[in-house]
Amino acid sequence: MKNIKKLVQDIHKGKDLRINLEVYRDMAVGAYHDYAAIELVFSAYLLMEELDEIRPEYEKKEEQIIQKIREAIRTVIDEDSDREAAMDSIRQMREEITGKMDLFTAYTDRMICYEYVLNRMEKKYTPAKELDKILAEYREDEFMQKLMLYMFASGDQAAITENIRTVIGQMPVRITKSKFYERLAETLTLYRDGDKSSLDSFLYMVKTSAMLYEPNDYQHKYPEFMQFIEKMDRCDYNDLAEEEYNQIVLELEEKAKDIHEITDFYYTMQRVVNGMYAVLICHKYDEGYSAVVRDSLEVLQAILDKKATDEMLVPFEGKIERYVEQTSYLESVLFEIRSSYQKELEELSYVTLLNDLVTVANLLSGSLFIDVEAESKEEIVDNSYVAKVTEELTDELDAKFATTTKPVKRAIMGMVLEKLPMIFKNSEEVEKYIRSNLFGCTDKVEKAAVLDILSNLMKEE
Repeated sequence: MKNIKKLVQDIHKGKDLRINLEVYRDMAVGAYHDYAAIELVFSAYLLMEELDEIRPEYEKKEEQIIQKIREAIRTVIDEDSDREAAMDSIRQMREEITGKMDLFTAYTDRMICYEYVLNRMEKKYTPAKELDKILAEYREDEFMQKLMLYMFASGDQAAITENIRTVIGQMPVRITKSKFYERLAETLTLYRDGDKSSLDSFLYMVKTSAMLYEPNDYQHKYPEFMQFIEKMDRCDYNDLAEEEYNQIVLELEEKAKDIHEITDFYYTMQRVVNGMYAVLICHKYDEGYSAVVRDSLEVLQAILDKKATDEMLVPFEGKIERYVEQTSYLESVLFEIRSSYQKELEELSYVTLLNDLVTVANLLSGSLFIDVEAESKEEIVDNSYVAKVTEELTDELDAKFATTTKPVKRAIMGMVLEKLPMIFKNSEEVEKYIRSNLFGCTDKVEKAAVLDILSNLMKEE
């Protein structure tokens, strides 16, 4: 590790660049190759385990892509295979899996919104006297003391911000549509003179939270989820009998569990696909495979043959952490090398190599669905673009609100408001806002429900 640290420091200083870049090339290719191979072994083994447990109907539905993954693993193992063709196939698989996850995200966001509505109805069927008794048990000052401690006790600013955001997201929504649009417009102006991709990411987050985003095949790909969502869209929540309410809650829990199961399966598939892609890239530059890579390929063959056992993974345990540490040091100058030493890279014919190493680093990062093909383009947000997206977003929300009931409108507002920047200057303003919106809420049913939700949050902590 000392050698890597010194190498990184020398490159950062621009010292003996030609020699150090050659050393960096060998270290990076070797470390990434070992890391990717071990990562692929664990993820492929997990995928095969999940295949034994996933519901037959989902296995049948995803049969084609599972077969493609098996074929790609064979290509990774076979040194005489057409690996360029395999990489094209893997890129297509990544796009397909990412598209499916886009669908599941859209379904999940809608279910979260309807869960928000149902949670606030939970006390609707409680007798008035019992409801008054529940509310009386929540003493305002005592409850606020506990809630403030929950939000601010950690001392970590990121954790505090997240806790405040979670609590504020549960508050009864008492805001007019015009004020809501005003808050949105103010937030969008904050992206002026910044990177366009950041604003587009924020817009995507808002649209998914507001149930506006509909990816390709949203209506048709998974009818078992779509039919339930359409049922929730048509539901008259104000005139829902207790028996109907309980049935919908159970159905929502079942659908959420189903979507969680298939989403986990796709996460594992993407890990395998990313691992294969990273290994195949490293194969191009690493002629003499290390013992780690060769051992990994042997275990991959056993996995394909359905002969792999837990014991086969034991020799790899603990190694992946070492490679994570090594590659993190190497990555500290990876992007700097690519951007600052173009002349030296061209002289060494390393331009493609560096681009490939960046791709591998992205594939092995925590961002499973990162677009590794995207070129980095910085476009600055100007006033006209802010005005354009503000008008478009407002029009989309207007159209959505026109077709939804009041409880769903408030749920959408609550989900979106939770994503907006915090408007509080200090803890006193946070406390004042909560007291006003929660304890000042005149809807006893919603007030009791939110108090229970917050109490459960604090108990979980």
